[in-house]
Amino acid sequence: MNLVIARIKLDFKSEVEAKRTFSAIAPDNDPLPSGLEIECSVSHHSMIIVIRSERSVDSLGATLEDIMSAIDLSMRTSKSADNKEC
Repeated sequence: MNLVIARIKLDFKSEVEAKRTFSAIAPDNDPLPSGLEIECSVSHHSMIIVIRSERSVDSLGATLEDIMSAIDLSMRTSKSADNKEC
């Protein structure tokens, strides 16, 4: 099977928000199935995700969906918590 690489860059309002989201999704990245590698990093106010997959395109799509769902949940949870602090 061929290697497929997906790179996602998400820009946040602040580095704190980027790091908070990164920390929230990090536990979901381990353990990974064979043929799948995910690297996440934070640089200033951006989070960068690189996915390398030797698996099917459907598997890559499912992985992308899982990651984006985890990010969405993290952001909604953070927003809700921030609103309750007021």
